[in-house]
Amino acid sequence: MINKILNILKVDTRALYQKHDKFWQQEVFFKSVNNRFKYFEDLCQSKKVLHFGCTDWPIFDPSYNLHIKLSKVASKIHGFDIDKEGIDNLKKYVDQPFYSEFEQLNNQHYDICLVPETIEHVDNVRIFLQGLSTVNADVFYITAPNCFAQVHMKRNFYGKNKIIEVVHPDHNCWYSPYTLKNQIEKYSNLIVTDVILLNDDTMVCCKAIKSKMYK
Repeated sequence: MINKILNILKVDTRALYQKHDKFWQQEVFFKSVNNRFKYFEDLCQSKKVLHFGCTDWPIFDPSYNLHIKLSKVASKIHGFDIDKEGIDNLKKYVDQPFYSEFEQLNNQHYDICLVPETIEHVDNVRIFLQGLSTVNADVFYITAPNCFAQVHMKRNFYGKNKIIEVVHPDHNCWYSPYTLKNQIEKYSNLIVTDVILLNDDTMVCCKAIKSKMYK
């Protein structure tokens, strides 16, 4: 009966996204993982790992630093960060190689290239992803804060002539599951095979491998 009434009134009951042309509808399937640290530790167990953005500038905390945690489970872990002062500090905790330029890697092979919460900090995403394309790794995990996470949607404030956005002051952009996947595949030789939402939905993680065309 309700549907009949709505039809008579010509009320459009479709979901909001369905009211837009297919051109605007980007479908992304995802998996969910709750504990981000455990997920990365399990991935890197007994593996040779290259970790980008390892210094946690400017909020370094040795009890929370991912690179230090991964150094305890990986067979080898190399760090990559342009923050050379941060690298000098991190060397006090992890006695393994660190790099600041892609050329320094010298085509070393890695089981995993981990790029967690780094891409939103870089000043030129295209150049960064082109550099990442030169890394010799079997699999890549690239993550960024999810702009559609419930916590992000709720804690920002929109008032008259003012917005308070709760965000790291060094971030240059926000990512959604689609836009992170899209940029990776647009500007690198990587193909995204899985999209994972971490820590409920606060982080987007794209698992990627190199396209066979470019190997």
